[in-house]
Amino acid sequence: MLFKMYINGAWHEGAGERRDVVSPINGEVLGQLCMGSAADVDLAVRGAVKALEQLSNMTVFQRAELLYRISDAILARKEQLAELLVREHGKIYAEALGEVCGSAGAFRECGDQIKWLPSEIVPCREGERLCMVLRRPKGVFGIITPWNFPLGTPSMYYLAPGLAAGCPMVWNPATSTAAVASAFMQCFADAEVPAGFVSLVIGKGSVVGDALSVHPQVAGIGFTGSTATGNTICSRAQSKHTQMELGGNGPCIVLKDADLDLAADKLMAGSFTNAGQICTSTERVLVDNAVADLLVYKIKSRMDRYVLGDPFQAGVTVGPMHAQDTIETVLRHIDDAAAKGAEVVCGGGRAPGMPTDHYIQPTVLDHVRRDALVNVEETFGPVLPLVRFRDESEIPAIIRDSPYRLFSAIFTRDVDKALTMAQSCDFNFGCVNINEGSSFWDTMLPAGGGGGSASGHGRSGGKYSIADFSEERLVAVNLRTGRR
Repeated sequence: MLFKMYINGAWHEGAGERRDVVSPINGEVLGQLCMGSAADVDLAVRGAVKALEQLSNMTVFQRAELLYRISDAILARKEQLAELLVREHGKIYAEALGEVCGSAGAFRECGDQIKWLPSEIVPCREGERLCMVLRRPKGVFGIITPWNFPLGTPSMYYLAPGLAAGCPMVWNPATSTAAVASAFMQCFADAEVPAGFVSLVIGKGSVVGDALSVHPQVAGIGFTGSTATGNTICSRAQSKHTQMELGGNGPCIVLKDADLDLAADKLMAGSFTNAGQICTSTERVLVDNAVADLLVYKIKSRMDRYVLGDPFQAGVTVGPMHAQDTIETVLRHIDDAAAKGAEVVCGGGRAPGMPTDHYIQPTVLDHVRRDALVNVEETFGPVLPLVRFRDESEIPAIIRDSPYRLFSAIFTRDVDKALTMAQSCDFNFGCVNINEGSSFWDTMLPAGGGGGSASGHGRSGGKYSIADFSEERLVAVNLRTGRR
């Protein structure tokens, strides 16, 4: 099967190379990708520029109806999309179906939200002036998205809020999950989205992503991915508006008065859902030594809930990891922690007897040292490491061991203490969850990195995303006109 690009309302094969789509589940070749070029980017951007006036001049109610049609079209193909997502990515079917339905929900929610994004009438020092602050779209956006949520991330962070704000979008998906992105575009065709509103250009980031970043007619760039790549994109984008959702290694802090059953459930779900390939995963647990042994016992006793295997098979809750370079990082972090004295409580490496080498055992590490890579860097895999502390005064220093400030969590029965911690300068995270896992998020809520951190800037989610795709325009009316 050939997975094509979708540019200005038409399917394009492009003149570039073809690339095999290989499933991490069993090595099956699912088809071939049509790879795009800088010329394809230019074609898509020029089409988006032509579409800008039409999209931006639609009333918010017309845009809402467009978003509702897209949502309905996605749901009409949900099983087909979920199956391809599993085969191409490796996540279990329930998670894939949830991602597809969540993507549909994002379009519907943004359609609801756009009706209530207010303009303002503001006071003016000069008499007989009417001053209005209106919201207008920033312009054409290029969006560059990752493989871990190949439909959810572009839909929730960029496509739905961007269209709601009136911005045409040129989308460059990760090549390793571009087949499902191509299939997703059929939903836009089904919904009769006008040409140029959304285009899909498949290709390497060094080709397509770079061309989007420097294109003079692109007003803004949205990117989700690694901090290093995000910094490179920002430097190339120069004066363009940028939205960056970058790396995460947020700490989940378990205080000695915490509900340990609740904490164990939430921490494990945060570490092992999507095989740990989430920027808000439970990347590291900071636990009071007084309750650490009991927490480890509760975690270990629950490990039978996380069954590694074929993601289509009933009872399997963890599928293969997706990308080989990420797998190598995960294995390196496990080995590094063990070499520095950590106890491998469960798992610890590749699972034997699997059809490919992408199957990594859900792993629990205890007594992890602060200088271990798993405490300092983003691991992005099914690893739950525990770093013990003896006094709460140690927590800020352990937090600062890592530069990421995306999500964090605090488990304690003392909500006053948790709220005080969440508001402190030491917790300059974009999101702080209390008695909830680090991965908790709703598409209506703001998400993004804390200021000055390696986790990016800008906010994603509902009206916060829509606002980020629009800008304020002052319109001042002289009411004295025509008077003598």
